[in-house]
Amino acid sequence: MKTNLHRYLALLLCALTTLITTPLSANPLQMINVADNVYALIGPMEQRSPDNLANNANFGFIVSDQGVLLIDSGGTLAGAKDIERQIRTITDKPITLVINTGGQDHRWFGNSYFAALGADTLTSVQTQADQTARGDNQSDSTSRLTGDSWNGTDPQPAQQTISANKSLTFGDTQIQIIPVGPAHTGGETLVWLPQHKLLFSGDTVYLDRMLGIGGQSQHLNWLAAFATIDALNPTTIIPGHGMPADLAKAQKETRDYLTLLRTEVSKLIEDGADMEDATNIDQSAYSYLKVYDSLHKRNALRVYEEMEWE
Repeated sequence: MKTNLHRYLALLLCALTTLITTPLSANPLQMINVADNVYALIGPMEQRSPDNLANNANFGFIVSDQGVLLIDSGGTLAGAKDIERQIRTITDKPITLVINTGGQDHRWFGNSYFAALGADTLTSVQTQADQTARGDNQSDSTSRLTGDSWNGTDPQPAQQTISANKSLTFGDTQIQIIPVGPAHTGGETLVWLPQHKLLFSGDTVYLDRMLGIGGQSQHLNWLAAFATIDALNPTTIIPGHGMPADLAKAQKETRDYLTLLRTEVSKLIEDGADMEDATNIDQSAYSYLKVYDSLHKRNALRVYEEMEWE
């Protein structure tokens, strides 16, 4: 009898220890206080999975006496809840506004969760159009990749839109919402904090990992979008992926990389080379970036495909 009791107690202790020590995700978001009452949530740089809840990207939030403004809402229902959990370590104020910076799943698949809590969801017209156009395909892909973490997710495009730059005051923080059009996705939207010279760029900037130029991307417009960032001259950029950094690093790892591909593909087209020759473009200067091996040749092919029809 004692042996059975001891075994039961040991199993109970093991279960409790697991509950206490196991995080909601194997790759929890890393919180960084980037300015007064402004926080970045840095996600892992890997593929979506049941463990990371499709929160393999960066997010942010601003705290004021008005409540909390959230920048991007997570890639699943569980991902949205994990973002809220992070916010609750700082404040219990209500989340009143969610701004989506793009049409990629982790930018907006948590919208319905925060809307149910009373938050407004806002983005640009082009970003909302991209969310609507690609939502079903992205849902199929993300649900397969995240398994049970997908349960209950109800993708909902942003309910309010802007068609031009919008300024607002959130507590003591001045905010500018700046639509920049197609880039990594069919519509990107910047969140600029001029007081702090701090930019939440969404997927217009990738740092520390290779950017992806997919079928939904438009690299030439992406360069035009980056010109808007150059003009803002931010001191700190919270990229869509990677650690916060200065403008010079963003120029090198996003703008200059896109420029390299465009320049080299242009030479190939002028020489009458085939599309497959684009895979031989020397991109080794960027080989230190994460996921370089899986993306760099695909990026070159996509740029060639776009430039063929210019």
